Amino acid sequence: MTKDRLLATVIAAQKGHDCAYNVLIKHLRPAIFSVHKRKISGHIKKDDWYSEGLEILMRCVKKYEVSCPRAKFSTYFITALSNRAIDLLRHHNTEKAQFCQQMIWVDDDEKPIDIATNTYNPEVIVGLRESISQLSLAKSTSFKRAVLQMIGALKYDIDKHDKRCFEQMQYRLKKMIEAGVK
Repeated sequence: MTKDRLLATVIAAQKGHDCAYNVLIKHLRPAIFSVHKRKISGHIKKDDWYSEGLEILMRCVKKYEVSCPRAKFSTYFITALSNRAIDLLRHHNTEKAQFCQQMIWVDDDEKPIDIATNTYNPEVIVGLRESISQLSLAKSTSFKRAVLQMIGALKYDIDKHDKRCFEQMQYRLKKMIEAGVK
């Protein structure tokens, strides 16, 4: 096996040197984005995957055997990244995840809104869907667009003309939420 250039850095990181992690990140950042591009670019945002990659890097540093390495650290890290990407894809494609994705829709013709829930109870999810469907009481597309903007499902720039309209829609949404909570 050829000499591993990152082995001394990994040893330093295991001993607790903060600068060692900076060096590892500098050398392994392209690998994180390469795995993202090849495996899961359509399922998770780059910055979320980057933070996931940093967590994986810390776990790999802790578990890597420096006394008798069977592979280079970069190979070990890339394998761990690939395995995590496959795990995320498997989770995304499970029947439970597909069910939750189908249950939380604003309208049938629009994209789903990613709403986090701490339960997989179908009754709770249906309740969430019904509460979101009340938001579509206003049939104007500008209201729906403003609501999607407020909850983070849609990004668009608000110009001066639309700002007043947007504020009015925010007020209406607050009133609808207050009525739903009471």
